[in-house]
Amino acid sequence: MSTKKNNKIRLVDIARETGFSIKTVSRVVNNQGDVSPKTRQAIMKVVNKYNYSPNPMAATLRTRRTRTIGLVVPDFTNEFFGEVGLAIEAALRAQSYSLIVSFSGNSHEGEVRALELLSSKYVDGILLASVGTTTDAINELLKEEMPLVVFDNEPPQVATNVVLHDNINGAYVLTRHLIDHNYRSIGCVAGLQHQSSGSERLEGFLKAMEDNRLEAPASHIIVEDWTSEGGYRAMNQLLGLPRSERPRAVFISNSIMALGCYKALIQAKVRIPEEMALVSFDNLSFMESLEPPITTLSSTGHSVGEQAAKLLLATLSNEDSPPVERITIQGTIIKRRSCGCA
Repeated sequence: MSTKKNNKIRLVDIARETGFSIKTVSRVVNNQGDVSPKTRQAIMKVVNKYNYSPNPMAATLRTRRTRTIGLVVPDFTNEFFGEVGLAIEAALRAQSYSLIVSFSGNSHEGEVRALELLSSKYVDGILLASVGTTTDAINELLKEEMPLVVFDNEPPQVATNVVLHDNINGAYVLTRHLIDHNYRSIGCVAGLQHQSSGSERLEGFLKAMEDNRLEAPASHIIVEDWTSEGGYRAMNQLLGLPRSERPRAVFISNSIMALGCYKALIQAKVRIPEEMALVSFDNLSFMESLEPPITTLSSTGHSVGEQAAKLLLATLSNEDSPPVERITIQGTIIKRRSCGCA
């Protein structure tokens, strides 16, 4: 028989030729369940012989599953979400799931539209980098028993699996590192406070200052959006203070904002770290290429994506409702010259 794809070959034909049950053959061709390597090898030999592939439409009708997962992220211009997306796609592909990506544009309305779109596509589950304001839309999906994992930000009053940075501890560690360099006047470029990543990183900064009996005046804390432009505006606001009132060092809430901070300092001819020391959350690839390279935390994008996919797959494979989990991913400090480290 020809080894070209033969759509007339059925599971029952492969089962008959191999001597295994249809159920066992189905597990092998769909990469599901526990099958011994010897059995898998015997079945795949016949599968490859006839170039058989399962009919996805028939499988969808039979199982009421599409084997597709929806991913909602603000965009891929932030390298962090690219790292997350790659880790998620790899984990899902290993279990024969496909991925549909929808972009929210980092807006409430965009996120609601993305969730509605994916739900209409009958995805089996959703992985969501939330903007933090779509509690009603998320809870509506949970009422419909849509498997869902949230990452990056934790919306209030949502009972679902969550994967986050350890924002408070990470901000605390970076701020404490500046304090260990004997900086006493330290500012903070904070992210949006309606998002847990923004509020928790500010909380970690303030806790480090308080624990070391240092003041954090309101004029030294600038809240901006998570963009390079936001960082640029925030640093210019700090530079607009009288020189004697400027912070001597600054904790920046993410790498993208740090780019804007660098731009403002370069334009103002303020030397880093001689006149202003910097540390930043995240460790995107360009951070080491800045001059001077910036002290930061190790990147957690891959771990966040991997854990989020793992939680969703566990939910899909468990017919009973598993307990809700909240996983935090810790980064480790990477010391570079922006803070005064040699």
